[in-house]
Amino acid sequence: MRLYSLFFILVGVPFVVLGQGDSAAIIKPNEYITDKSNFINISVFNRNPNNLINLESKFNLTFKPNDVFNQGIKIQHKWFGLGIGFSPKKLQDDKRGSTDELDLHLYVYSKRQYLDAYFISYKGFYLENFKQNDTLKKYYNSFPLMPDLSIITTGLTYLHLFNHQKFSLRASFTQNEIQRKSAGSFILGSSLKYMRKENSGNIIPKELRSIALADQQFVQVSFYDISILPGYAHTFVYKRFYLTLVPMLGVALQYQNFSTVDERNPTRVSNGFRSLSKVSIGYNSDRFFCALTGTNDTYNYVLIPEVRLRTQISEARVIIGYRFNTTGFIQKISNQMDKIIKP
Repeated sequence: MRLYSLFFILVGVPFVVLGQGDSAAIIKPNEYITDKSNFINISVFNRNPNNLINLESKFNLTFKPNDVFNQGIKIQHKWFGLGIGFSPKKLQDDKRGSTDELDLHLYVYSKRQYLDAYFISYKGFYLENFKQNDTLKKYYNSFPLMPDLSIITTGLTYLHLFNHQKFSLRASFTQNEIQRKSAGSFILGSSLKYMRKENSGNIIPKELRSIALADQQFVQVSFYDISILPGYAHTFVYKRFYLTLVPMLGVALQYQNFSTVDERNPTRVSNGFRSLSKVSIGYNSDRFFCALTGTNDTYNYVLIPEVRLRTQISEARVIIGYRFNTTGFIQKISNQMDKIIKP
């Protein structure tokens, strides 16, 4: 396996959003938020993903890729950031097979808005909870492997902050601002997502196929989603330490397209629940910063009344970084960046 993670971060890019008025509240400059975007942030990170797909009917099956942690470096200045991470194959657990992964993200953090555009591809899974099934544990002593099972997910997630004058997501997740006082904001999120899941054969282990429902024995499924997510975010500040909590819960509408082992292609429209949560705990001084961040994005759907599907994309990340002054040639580039997008 070669695992690559590549993400770009655009900070302070303005969006045109209908109905986005500034609050009438007036606060003192720097009372709640200090801007640090004129510095160059250089940080290293350790990313630990935990992704899964759960299929529940007469039995419960949890498929997971052989995710391993990866390390990387991120450089960020003003509205632009670039990070890349890598993890060698030798870190994978042999008992869980081999997974090829490609993880691409484009993050945009402005004062009012957050945007995540992503493309995630996995190939190679294992059945994580086989010991919980009385039939499977009779036949397997180690994890059943599914090397041909692949999942591609791509989409956009957008969040809008209603109290951006006092509350900053950037302070907690991109560290180019500092939250000076505790504050919070209501958030409204929306997203579009496409996911395709396919296998060379039946996704259900052969030992369970005799009791599996016909619509559960699929070779390929495609899902198209649109969701709305209200929520609330709050940062608690104690001196230079902070804790940020961002819980969100909403509804999603999904169009489903199946290819079953008996060569049928049913389509359905379904609704379900989606939860998105982000957390960050860390230390943020004028130059040095460190943080432990986490993200969990979960969808719950009904495929048919007897079959439910849950997908989860989550990760934990450790970040350590330092802010450097811009001088000489770098300062000239910084000045040109202000001409492209004015602060």
